[in-house]
Amino acid sequence: MLSLRNTLEQAVDDLVEKALARWPNVPAISGWLKLNTQGDWLLTGPVQEGLTISHPRILNFMARNYGCEPDGRYYFQNGPQKAYVHLAYTPWVYRIHPLAQGDLMLSTHTGLIDWPLAIFQDEQGRVLIQGEHGIGLLHSNDMELLAAGLQEAEGALVHRAGWAVPAEDPDALIAARTTLRRVAGTSTGRRDCSFTVHPIHSADVAERFKFDPNPEVDE
Repeated sequence: MLSLRNTLEQAVDDLVEKALARWPNVPAISGWLKLNTQGDWLLTGPVQEGLTISHPRILNFMARNYGCEPDGRYYFQNGPQKAYVHLAYTPWVYRIHPLAQGDLMLSTHTGLIDWPLAIFQDEQGRVLIQGEHGIGLLHSNDMELLAAGLQEAEGALVHRAGWAVPAEDPDALIAARTTLRRVAGTSTGRRDCSFTVHPIHSADVAERFKFDPNPEVDE
């Protein structure tokens, strides 16, 4: 069985394609990797529970090779081996980056720049953002940035702010732990957005947004 520790030696993504072509039938694994509510990757087996992956090259490799199957199982493609990811809450954790002109920029824990589509708040007060890449929990460190745009309107909580996806390389604008990047098809520009903050129960999130928080390997 391949170890997630071997990721450091896999420097570029074309090695994944070459590995899959050379070893197409490597069994998938589950129960090894967890995404926590802060967007950290944790090794959960067979090492001691909660070993955080922190090496920049590994983080960026994992970020580029994080995906989802049609049935809602998220995984990290580690060379020829697929490692299903246990989700502590949502498949994405969002960060908010203030830009020089006052707009906000949204990114996933994997560094993907995204447009917000909707905002929710669960029974514990946690904020979830639905972006073009999917539903994600807002990182706890960014709650104050979001709160600055909140106001009450006709009995509802509304968030109003300018959001932007810059045309220039986002990694040149903001220093982040994982390289910031746009995927093909993500539009650039700025938008003045107004979102009603909808209540949602945490137990309903996975079913509503069609993801599996505890994926297993097919028998």
